Amino acid sequence: MAEEEEYPLHECVFCGNVRKLSALIRTYDVTKRDRHGNTALHLAVMLGRKECVQLLLAHGAPVKVKNFAGWSPLAEAISYGDRQTILSLVRKLKQQAREQMEDRRPNLVSALNQMGDFYMELKWDFQSWVPLVSRILPSDICRIHKRGSSIRLDTTLVDFNDMRWERGDISFLFNGDMKPNQSLTVLDNKAGL
Repeated sequence: MAEEEEYPLHECVFCGNVRKLSALIRTYDVTKRDRHGNTALHLAVMLGRKECVQLLLAHGAPVKVKNFAGWSPLAEAISYGDRQTILSLVRKLKQQAREQMEDRRPNLVSALNQMGDFYMELKWDFQSWVPLVSRILPSDICRIHKRGSSIRLDTTLVDFNDMRWERGDISFLFNGDMKPNQSLTVLDNKAGL
């Protein structure tokens, strides 16, 4: 079997044949990889075929998948510096991450309900023998409370600006019983928000 027959979507992208790609995309697997581990989306990004990229993204081509060299389509786009393609890929990556999280959500909530309630503290502290480096390395105590299908994580590290860590008092609340778009809340305890 010739490689063109084995990878018809890849061939369409390589030749820049958007019309044929549009006709074939419904019947062939957009996640199929060639012998280098590249999906058709990888190839479209590498060759700068913007119409092919948009068509593949519209049909659910995975953005996070890596080829055998360890490159994702997003990493390829960043290396080529095409802002429009990067933006499209980032948007699709966020959408796919949300969808993947929603698919896993029932298992997560079930596991949380089966687990006993608990409280724990995680203390972490980075250190270095180099004096100046030690001053910018972070340390914190994360407090985690779990009750039913709800988790609360309290932390004091907020941001990193101008080689300094910004401290605050932030809580992340996850309530597994709420609707997906309402289940995660971030509270700034200092500002009262």
